[in-house]
Amino acid sequence: MRHGFWKAALPLAIIASVAAPAAAQGNKAEGPASALSGWTFSVAPYTYHFNRAKKENDFEPDVPHSYVWLLTAEKRLSERNFAGFAWFSNSFGQPTQYLYYGWRFEPLSSAPKLFLKVTAGVIHGYKEPFHKKIPFNSRSGWGVTAIPAVGWQFTPEMAAQVNVLGTAGLMFQFNYTFK
Repeated sequence: MRHGFWKAALPLAIIASVAAPAAAQGNKAEGPASALSGWTFSVAPYTYHFNRAKKENDFEPDVPHSYVWLLTAEKRLSERNFAGFAWFSNSFGQPTQYLYYGWRFEPLSSAPKLFLKVTAGVIHGYKEPFHKKIPFNSRSGWGVTAIPAVGWQFTPEMAAQVNVLGTAGLMFQFNYTFK
């Protein structure tokens, strides 16, 4: 893995290690809830691209995909609603941010650990010459997007999900929620 991912993941690891004891105390019946209660932190260390990077327009350089990583922080607002922020390196090595609102559903009562998510929000980072790689994006890198996902809740705190990135690929993500 590249050094950029670990530099980005280090602050998340520090926050989690400092907050974990407080979260554990918050789970006790007599203790107060953690300040991080309801927050989910995620990391996506791998993205599978359906196709190799290819030049689609004359103004685009012909370059292979870069390593993609993602870090997120989400706050649960209600049983189904949440808001979040993602920071990632996109397929072309550009730092990218995504501010979003989302919905989570458990569609099958026979499989209560299965969940579906969809997020929609503002994205920034797919700049020239790659601004046309995602729809509804400007040359300066600002756009809007929606991302569906399917996941599995292993424990009340830990889950994994696969984000569907349109026709580009799949992103594999691990989540930890503070209760």
